[in-house]
Order: sequence, then structure tokens, then C-alpha cells
Amino acid sequence: MPLITIGFSQTVNVSVQVGDLAWYVPTNLQGVQGNQYQTNDIDNIVLIGPITNVNNNTNTLTIDQPSGQAPPSSSDFIMFSKDNRANVSGLLGYYAKVKFINDSKDKIELFAVGSEIFESSK
Repeated sequence: MPLITIGFSQTVNVSVQVGDLAWYVPTNLQGVQGNQYQTNDIDNIVLIGPITNVNNNTNTLTIDQPSGQAPPSSSDFIMFSKDNRANVSGLLGYYAKVKFINDSKDKIELFAVGSEIFESSK
């Protein structure tokens, strides 16, 4: 697969990592004044490929794109996703202890507290 490099005029999102998947969706320039891009076509989200390099100095991403696929245009919206097998969030360890403190002089109500657990090993 060929490698493509996409440059950005702004800083690349700090969460982007090598191995994340890059995607794009076509957009339309709306309005006479300003650069307001809009899309109503979320069924046309296209996978560009896995990110192989992130250069924060030049604000570029290098992506391994499948052969024959058209690269995104300069007006397309670029986004990324993470592998949910490797990037799970939650508490690590065997137990968690939480303490809630109200420093306010007024009465405060706590609406809800939730947690999620899963068995990682037996």
C-alpha cells in the first residue's frame, strides 16, 4: 500500500497515535462569508488507512492508504479512531476507593454515581 502524507494548517490532535485509523468525509463550503464547512452525508465516511507516523513539528500525518483509493481532498473532514481493544478506559487494579467531598456551604445533591467493572482474569 502506498504511503500518503496529509498536512494540516493547525496542530494535530494530541491524542493521535501511530496505529490509529484515519478517516475522511466529504464536506461542502456553506455560506458566502467565512469558511464554514458542513456535511450531512455521514454515510460516506471513508477509511484512509492506518496512521504510520505523526509529526507534530510539521503538523503532518503519514497514512498507509490502500492502492487505487482516491486520497482525501483539501476540503474533506479528517478524523481518526482508536483500536478499542488497546485503548480501553477505566480503573485498573483489583479495587477502587472513591471519596466525595462537598466544600460548599449550600446544600448540594449528587444526582448519580456509576461504575463499570469487568473480569479480566480468573
